[in-house]
Amino acid sequence: MKVCQLLGEVVDAHEPMDYASSGVDIDAESMAVSSLIRALGSSTRKSGQKGAPVHLPGGFGGIIEFGDSRLVLATDGVGSKLQIANEIAKWEGVGIDCVAMNVNDLLCVGAEPLAFVDYIAVPETKPEVHAILGASLSEACKRARITLAGGETATLPGIVNELDLSGTALGWFPNGEAITGENLQIGDVLIGLPSSGIHSNGYSLVRAVLERSGLSLHDVAPFDTNHDGRTIERFLNSSGDISIGEVLLNPTKIYVDPVIDLILSCRREEGPCLSYNLKAIAHITGGGLSNLLRLHDSLGWNISNPLPIPPEFNWIAEVGLIDNKEMHRTFNMGMGMVIAVSPNCAKEVANWLQERLPGSQIIGAVEDNARKVIHADSNIIFEHY
Repeated sequence: MKVCQLLGEVVDAHEPMDYASSGVDIDAESMAVSSLIRALGSSTRKSGQKGAPVHLPGGFGGIIEFGDSRLVLATDGVGSKLQIANEIAKWEGVGIDCVAMNVNDLLCVGAEPLAFVDYIAVPETKPEVHAILGASLSEACKRARITLAGGETATLPGIVNELDLSGTALGWFPNGEAITGENLQIGDVLIGLPSSGIHSNGYSLVRAVLERSGLSLHDVAPFDTNHDGRTIERFLNSSGDISIGEVLLNPTKIYVDPVIDLILSCRREEGPCLSYNLKAIAHITGGGLSNLLRLHDSLGWNISNPLPIPPEFNWIAEVGLIDNKEMHRTFNMGMGMVIAVSPNCAKEVANWLQERLPGSQIIGAVEDNARKVIHADSNIIFEHY
């Protein structure tokens, strides 16, 4: 029987893998977050005061009052994708990942991202590494069209063993212009926006699969890396065929362009629809398609025409013997964002997005299916986030 060493445990190389076996239990994380929220006290700032909390269904960011505007905050990190970057000393894309995971959440409530602050923790200070991170964060802020407003670097020997990176993004929208999913109706149309790859979720499982494969991050990717015209951002001074490491570290797509342009043009009545036709936006991150369930407490989602799956996901599933439902629960599977719009303008919105982000397409509809996500693959059904 062939065995391999996997995250400190000896396992059968023919045993099916899942996210929990790699050390991350999504259901347990959801319970932990719920416990944290229940333990929090009420806000000291009350309705009508600047800084008072605004109820937000779904939880993509936190909203506070600010006069005639609403401010939105989102915080996130790069996660264990950083362990791959640290292993091969390639950090050029991780600042983009960090900014993307935050600003993409802001978009989900209709907020225009404004600024970002970062937090870097290291076991020892290396100026050359910080220079690379600074350049990466600067590039990310250009893509997101935001200000890098500051940050903090902490040297923490004994607490952290390798570089970690997280941050917080600030956005805003005019009072009354939130996009929350509350106005969703049966028949609303779903438009999927393609991802640039794995983005920044599921990397504990990715690393476990890579270890099982026996391949190095420097090896040539054992699958076709040319997926629907997607660009894999090459490492500095790299040449020849694209490596596994380059695919796995391909930066997360920042959706400010075109999503915020769509939102703003619709508010100005210059876009493909009026703003009230933009019903809901979901960032497909950890939890995969189950993220859609955060947007409404009774309606369901039918993904009847999913986006094409990039080849690295098929490779992960094949090597890890991971079933399709687990893959769609852990990864974005080629779709990084979903926008729900009124059916009367769905084609116009889809065409508008397709012109600016090729690969965007109508993927399904909102249905009265008792708060479920169903899929073209009948084995993929999600009933809880």
